[in-house]
Amino acid sequence: MKDQQLRSLIATLHSELTAAKSVDPDSRAMLQQLIKDIEDLAAEGEKPVERVESATGQLESAALKFESEHPKLSMTLGEIMDALGKLGI
Repeated sequence: MKDQQLRSLIATLHSELTAAKSVDPDSRAMLQQLIKDIEDLAAEGEKPVERVESATGQLESAALKFESEHPKLSMTLGEIMDALGKLGI
């Protein structure tokens, strides 16, 4: 159930990123890579601590970066962090 919630949130993030026309190309590329990293982590069985910490740190940074200009993106990133925590990632 929680894995399905994470996949739904990732799909939402994809949609929001596509709709957010004012996101600069570097930020867009960073978010797309972060989404891929999260999908990879969710698919793996055992997760190296360093990769998990890196991904969650990047999620936090991205959420803060987009908080003022793209609150929906920021909120979805926060929900993804919560879902990862519930999955033990």
